[in-house]
Amino acid sequence: MKTKQILFCLALGLGATAEAQNTKDTKAPLIEEAPVEAIFVPSGFDDNDNVEVVIHGTFPDACHRVESAKAEVDKAKRRITVSATSIVDQNEYCVQSLTPFIQPVSLGNLEEGSYQVVYANNPEVMESLAVDRRKTESPDDYLFATVENAYIDVNRETGKQSLKLQGHFPHYFIGCMVIREVRVVRDPVDVLVVQPIAEVVTTDVCDTQPADRSYEYTVGLQEPFQGEGLLHVRTINGTSLNRFLNIP
Repeated sequence: MKTKQILFCLALGLGATAEAQNTKDTKAPLIEEAPVEAIFVPSGFDDNDNVEVVIHGTFPDACHRVESAKAEVDKAKRRITVSATSIVDQNEYCVQSLTPFIQPVSLGNLEEGSYQVVYANNPEVMESLAVDRRKTESPDDYLFATVENAYIDVNRETGKQSLKLQGHFPHYFIGCMVIREVRVVRDPVDVLVVQPIAEVVTTDVCDTQPADRSYEYTVGLQEPFQGEGLLHVRTINGTSLNRFLNIP
């Protein structure tokens, strides 16, 4: 056999060996039960809403993420069982740093009444959910603004808190969307439910809006929020925006 052929065969053999070694060393993603510590249950859902709850927990690092979250509804017992799994790439190096997470879980339309929501892997994690009778045939009682980001800003000098909403209004052929009022309700104690009530107008205010219809809206909070909780903002078309709160 010629020298070049021998070298080529050796290279192929070494390559195959290296590939087999890499395949052997590579670990499959690890899927396990998500470490859920609490279930946040926003108030104000009707029997024609897409009802949702939000699970909260803490991962041991920043590489874990929620792989799936679902719920089973027992209508007869009025009991909702939530389950969730997490996933992590075992081949990725990760700094060990506690990382809080939240994950919305859609429950769909529920009949009017009271329910118990429990986490399947830890029955001690349980909350109550109340679904009211619809006031309108629309999933939303009002027209809500499109909100893409929301957070609470704390003035370090005065300690006063302000709610900041950011987003882009939809484009209309005639008129424009404006925020008429922002309602903030703390119900339950660890959840801030925000309703950015909007309307479509045909006034001169439309000429003052940026070309991309971007906006930032600020509203002061009468009662400061402290500790861990959920910022739940109702948005257009029956959707919501959820942010984890942790304010010392």
